[in-house]
Amino acid sequence: MRELLRKIPQVSKLIEEYGKVHGDSPLLRMAIKNAVDKVRREILEGKRSHLEDLGLVIEEELKRLKRTNLRRVINATGVVINTNLGRSVLSEETANFIKEIATHYSNLEFDLEEGKRGSRVRLVEELLVDLVGCESAHVVNNNAGAVFLVLNTHAKDREVIVSRGELVEIGGSFRIPDIMRASGAILVEVGTTNKTRLQDYKNAISPNTALIMKVHKSNFYMEGFIEEVKAEELLSLGLPVYYDAGSGLLMDLRKLGINYEEPSFEELIKKGLHLVSGSGDKLLGGPQAGLILGKREFVEPLKKNPLSRVLRVDKLTLSALEHTLRLYREERYEEIPTLRMLSTAEEELKKKAKKVAKHLKNVKWLSVSIVRELSVCGGGSLPELKLPTYCVAIKHQRISPQELYKWLLKQEPPVVGRLRDDLLLLDMRTVLEEDIKPLISVLKGLEF
Repeated sequence: MRELLRKIPQVSKLIEEYGKVHGDSPLLRMAIKNAVDKVRREILEGKRSHLEDLGLVIEEELKRLKRTNLRRVINATGVVINTNLGRSVLSEETANFIKEIATHYSNLEFDLEEGKRGSRVRLVEELLVDLVGCESAHVVNNNAGAVFLVLNTHAKDREVIVSRGELVEIGGSFRIPDIMRASGAILVEVGTTNKTRLQDYKNAISPNTALIMKVHKSNFYMEGFIEEVKAEELLSLGLPVYYDAGSGLLMDLRKLGINYEEPSFEELIKKGLHLVSGSGDKLLGGPQAGLILGKREFVEPLKKNPLSRVLRVDKLTLSALEHTLRLYREERYEEIPTLRMLSTAEEELKKKAKKVAKHLKNVKWLSVSIVRELSVCGGGSLPELKLPTYCVAIKHQRISPQELYKWLLKQEPPVVGRLRDDLLLLDMRTVLEEDIKPLISVLKGLEF
């Protein structure tokens, strides 16, 4: 071990040697130092008995340092709104608009008609009001922020009545009771896990009650011996009703040929609810944002709360949201990737699977087949929806499915599939058209 450690070249000599090829730079020096540290550590841990591949270790480390941490990946999981993989994909046209705003000055907080300071929210407020039919709208950084702002503004130190069956965890271990507590609101639970009646809400009302809150069960469903109160029925109690819609659906899914009952913003506002909130990067198919819609007397105070500045969105989010909303207004739904992927016909997915499989039939050691499977929406949305899909199923004769899965994660671009039994499945529903060529290229590299 000591002999091997002594044979490690000096860092200065390695910098001089590799600098002739790559040019001396802070990045090269860091790569060499990291590589030498890694090799020394492996020797001390008994994991290395030679130095023949030191050059390769340096090259790999240099490549790693040059690579960004946030990277494009190919989503072959079949989960359309994949939280781990960035949730909703934006359209190319939307991305181009973001680039235009990002690389130039903009009227983010400047009223071009009045020639004076303006409000950034106004850039999307009119679009939301037109699309949803509400009196006023506000936008914050995400829906958890929207929930927090509503409760802090309208119910700080006062009671909010919520059904026990709707005290959900919304992801990342954030729970409705925790957000409510942090906002300063006082939670009043009513009913049971599986049954809550109108009388339960009525019995809980006190002089200190500020709101009745209904939370949509967007990331799970209940069946069997259950009962819940509809949002419009709560209005009969004479108190402001706030509905946390969660997944942020802007349109009737039946327009896309998807037979699934999910409350849209427009539908909820028509019922007469005082406030409704939801995400911008789930079913809406836009950027991460929290949309708050409703009656003017309840929305306007949110904008005056100092927390609105803490939770405000930046110009890139606003540009992405505005352009996505314009696609809705023009009814160009097929140009919103999330909606397009959710509504893609089986036959199209089968053609895509055949196209990929065709290029892999001669790859050594690789067995390829096409299987019919099911995709899901994901992102805590439409939990009961199962979409028929087609997958390219691959099996390597020399490595296990688990090793194959990990190998694909290390490629450029990384490919994320899903494991089933002894196969790795690549679900074509979430493989974008522009991803097919690089996917095939990566898979051809499995001939080893």
